[in-house]
Amino acid sequence: EGLRRLSLILSRMSEAVRLEQSLAATDREAYDLVPVVRGCVEGYRASSPGREITLGEPGEPLVVVGSPDLVALLLDKLVDNALGFARPGSAVEVELHRYGRTGTLSVRNEGKPLPASMDGRLFESMVSVRPDAGAGDAARGPHLGLGLYIVRLVAEFHGGSAGAHDRPDGRGVIVTVTLPLSRSPGRG
Repeated sequence: EGLRRLSLILSRMSEAVRLEQSLAATDREAYDLVPVVRGCVEGYRASSPGREITLGEPGEPLVVVGSPDLVALLLDKLVDNALGFARPGSAVEVELHRYGRTGTLSVRNEGKPLPASMDGRLFESMVSVRPDAGAGDAARGPHLGLGLYIVRLVAEFHGGSAGAHDRPDGRGVIVTVTLPLSRSPGRG
């Protein structure tokens, strides 16, 4: 069991290192964030039939420059975290908005607020707020605190940033990725 856990740890750590190294060589393209997020949310709904995952769309394109595959990876990490920390029976809400020349992707859940000790550290490598972060659960293996670090890397690759804060009503957390919008689909 110890060797299996060590192998999982090394595999996940090397995945994060490979992502860091591959970002410099990743081609950038202008694409609409809305259908990418919509497709991901449809997939989450299909793979998590007992969970409610909602999507709020802006009603207009949100064209960004980067990699749609990397945004799908980013959203996978955000939704996985939101589902993992959500109160049983509560919805996970994914929302897209435009604010001038900026687009935002937010994922919110109902659950415990963020620990004050994590302020400013949540998106660092190997940081987790899960109890016994190194143990994980039997089906998923150890939790290393790499998910939000990967979110930050992908946001920065797109020229954006990531942040987390407690919901205004105090009943959970909102993680928001802010990305600069492109002037038009082919121009970047």
